[in-house]
Amino acid sequence: WGDEVAEIRAFGVADQRSLPGDIDGIIATPCRELLLTDDVRARAAALAAEHQADAQLAEMLDKLAQGIPNEGMEALIPALCPGEMRLLTDEMPRGAHILLVDPEKIRARAHDLVRTGQEFLEASWMAAAGGGRSPIDLGASAYRALADVATHARETDRPWWTLSQLTSEDADVLRLDLRPAEAYRGDLPKAFADLRGHVATGGTAVLVVPGAGTAHRAVEQLREADVPAVLAEHGLTEPAEPSLVTVVRGRIEDGFIAPELGFVVLTETDLTGGRGGTSTRDMRRSLPSRRRNSVDPLALRPGDHVVHEQHGIGRYVEMVQRTVAGATREYLVLDYAPSKRGHPADRLFVPTDQLDEISRYVGGELPTLNKLGGSDWKNTKAKAKKAVKQIAAELVQLYAARQSAPGHAFGPDTPWQSELEDAFPFAETPDQLAAIDEVKADMRKPVPMDRVICGDVGYGKTEIAVRAAFKAAQDGKQVAVLVPTTLLAQQHLNTFGERMQSFPITVKGLSRFTDKLESEQTIAGLADGSVDIVIGTHRLLQTGVRWKDLGLVIVDEEQRFGVEHKEHIKALRTHVDVLTMSATPIPRTLEMSLAGIREMSTILTPPEERHPILTYVGGYEDKQVSAAIRRELLRD
Repeated sequence: WGDEVAEIRAFGVADQRSLPGDIDGIIATPCRELLLTDDVRARAAALAAEHQADAQLAEMLDKLAQGIPNEGMEALIPALCPGEMRLLTDEMPRGAHILLVDPEKIRARAHDLVRTGQEFLEASWMAAAGGGRSPIDLGASAYRALADVATHARETDRPWWTLSQLTSEDADVLRLDLRPAEAYRGDLPKAFADLRGHVATGGTAVLVVPGAGTAHRAVEQLREADVPAVLAEHGLTEPAEPSLVTVVRGRIEDGFIAPELGFVVLTETDLTGGRGGTSTRDMRRSLPSRRRNSVDPLALRPGDHVVHEQHGIGRYVEMVQRTVAGATREYLVLDYAPSKRGHPADRLFVPTDQLDEISRYVGGELPTLNKLGGSDWKNTKAKAKKAVKQIAAELVQLYAARQSAPGHAFGPDTPWQSELEDAFPFAETPDQLAAIDEVKADMRKPVPMDRVICGDVGYGKTEIAVRAAFKAAQDGKQVAVLVPTTLLAQQHLNTFGERMQSFPITVKGLSRFTDKLESEQTIAGLADGSVDIVIGTHRLLQTGVRWKDLGLVIVDEEQRFGVEHKEHIKALRTHVDVLTMSATPIPRTLEMSLAGIREMSTILTPPEERHPILTYVGGYEDKQVSAAIRRELLRD
């Protein structure tokens, strides 16, 4: 109520509902470095009176005197606040060691900052010498030379270190014998054996993993392998204990070994060989807004067909600028069918602020242009509505029969489910979390699930499939992941295997690249229930594949399967949960979702730092394609 907090409640981000339980208090840190207290406002008013000649500075100080924050006001802290400014090192506890990583880059950056600040100060005094007012003395907030900071740190009992591969013969150089850790590439028994031998001789070992669930699971696995281990819940606040493996949450890409110290640091990447521990980048970047169905005028080419909400199908001609009633605006020019035979085409000028009424024509055949003011567009919409109602009636009957069919109601999430989800090394997007919750809710219902996940490439559909498959396997059900290509099957097999390697779940692949013996073993495992999750191509739909207890079918890129294959999938759908994923769903799938018959989850929010998908078509040189492939390899 104004500045008074009346109530503090915790709420769930997914559904915005308040959570039970009382909250005693929260810590609200200042949102700015400079707080406009009464003393600061009074000082700003006094300085504003002194510097009326500088209109820009006086205006800023006047606003601060009124309690109105300004961008860049922190630069005035030395003039507005009493006392001396402290260096960053002064905020560290006495005895803290200050370590410079990549010192050459730090020196260059520090030199640039000091030089830039000095140039600004000199320019201000030169302006003052030409008849202006002398600038406010802000020297106390100027950047200090790196050597001055180092000297000050040492004088205040804070040792100063630099970490560099460039060594010299100076006496104060400490050479560390650090070696890269061994890459086990999924060979956990060997990794655990090496750790057991290391700590048995009194050595110290630290295992760094990104997620809380992974950390708890790692401790369990180490103890099962007779390796003494302990979990550092709050990080390494104290030196790691010898003769123990200390598991800690953190973001380190590669581990290392210090033989002289008997110290080993391993990461999840060292154990698995994947790069799953990559830290999420700067979270302050705003996510793009949801895309609307409006047309991009810059992407239109003359001759493209568009659809106007009121007038129907027209042809884009050009964008022009016209002045009407003294106002100059830009218009999209659209051609429509002539009102009379033999006459030129009618033209419609659409102002750019009404682009939301125009969308691209996405029909397959070449359309006929509508007439402006005619009834053909109205009749076309009426026929479409009638056809939609007819299709909807048929599908309602079909899906009513399916809804009445008995299905398996999966149980609530297990602790292992939480561990798997905590081990996901990236930040889930809001759309991704909503889709995961919707899939789990469908799986808990006693009727078979039939949900479509629609999202662009790289938006996180596979993680939704991983969690759904894991949930099904936790209930003792088998999972079939159907993909259109062998390459995608191998990619999914690597992803599912890496995410579930810490759990007693058997994941197998089945495609034409799988050798005969392994295929026979996988098919036998599906029949006797020893295989929990199988990822395969059309090979899964061939005769001879029997299931002991199939509970979930995941179809990736459904649009790439033919009618015959979909009829086979429908035979499985009578009592089995089905999850379909597609970046470009077929019109029938969209039709059913829009009619509210098939459930649909849409992922429109890209993950942090997602790279755009580059599609190369004819006309590009081979070197551009190879450059794109190399870029993808560098991104792992």
